[in-house]
Amino acid sequence: MNTKKILLILIAFFTIGIANAQSSDDVLNLLIQKGLVKQNDADSIRADYALKQQDIKEKQKLFNVLSSRNINIGGYTQVRYQSLQEPGKPDGFDIRRARFDIKGNFSPEWEYRLQTDFAVSPKIIDAYFTYKPYDYLKITGGQFLIPNSLESTTSDNTLETIDRAQISGLVGRNKDAIGDQNGRDIGLQVSGSLFKTESNRFLLDYYIAYFNGQGINIAADKNESKDIAARVVAHPYEFLDFGISYSNGFDSWGTPAKNQVQNRIGADVSVNYNDFSFRAEYLQAQQGSYLVSGVTKDLVKDGWYAQVGYFILPKKFQFVAKYDTFDPTKNNPKNDITTFYTLGTNYHINSFVKFQVNYKHKNEQRGTINKDEIVAQLQLKF
Repeated sequence: MNTKKILLILIAFFTIGIANAQSSDDVLNLLIQKGLVKQNDADSIRADYALKQQDIKEKQKLFNVLSSRNINIGGYTQVRYQSLQEPGKPDGFDIRRARFDIKGNFSPEWEYRLQTDFAVSPKIIDAYFTYKPYDYLKITGGQFLIPNSLESTTSDNTLETIDRAQISGLVGRNKDAIGDQNGRDIGLQVSGSLFKTESNRFLLDYYIAYFNGQGINIAADKNESKDIAARVVAHPYEFLDFGISYSNGFDSWGTPAKNQVQNRIGADVSVNYNDFSFRAEYLQAQQGSYLVSGVTKDLVKDGWYAQVGYFILPKKFQFVAKYDTFDPTKNNPKNDITTFYTLGTNYHINSFVKFQVNYKHKNEQRGTINKDEIVAQLQLKF
């Protein structure tokens, strides 16, 4: 180990051990006075130390605030520009999301979270507590993500494409029977991780939830029925995940509103191997019923997607390609399948800034209008 490394270690040790008022510069000055360090060596050490501290700050994602308990305040904003080829739809900018996120704990076992979104109109996204006495048992209550689907349970700020796949809309989002609920509902969930390996990794995660079935920010349920949602994710290897999801509900929607069946079932796979990533998922949902030639049939919707990504510059610059198809009337072919082809890039400028560009080609079975899109999005985190 060279002299510079030894001195850096000494500085770190003394800076931690000495009173808070004394800085690393004070330690260096003391070493210079004692003749243990030359001035030019001290200047070089200061420069190296400053670079290391800057690197640590750039990688830090959460910052504590002064409180009697540990509180982390964060958030992000996504500014989007859309160039829409469909006639009559103007290009333009919008603030897609403006999230403010507070997380904290009362003890090692008790945690809480409050996340809000100020884009378009203010609303609560997450509001829940978590009690986790063991790795295999975690109890969550409040408003939180429905444990269905890989992509729907992926945070908006970590998506590799600007838009989610069409089938994600079936899980409390834009294609759900009760409308866009940001993939969330109000209820209670039991979850945990099982079968810990020698490498400190769990082989299985499970989630079982009991919801109102009416979405977010609802003062009271609209019927006596409740939704049950479940998800299991296996991790046979560090780079490979398999998931299956199921939910069953009897919810109220429509005009006039009436109680109707809403069930979902899906399966997914995820691979993250070095700079390569792969995602694929299938999801099917029954959302009530409808008349077909005078006969009442279940309204069944389904679809799937496959996505590949590769970092040509590790952790910096990524290429993404996605195939995404959706059938809104699976059991009554009406030539209304929509298929999206997306090519995109992700540039991670640092831990706080991400810039995305996507080109999406839209193919509708019955459509002849060009609805292609070019979308750019800048994400700023704090």
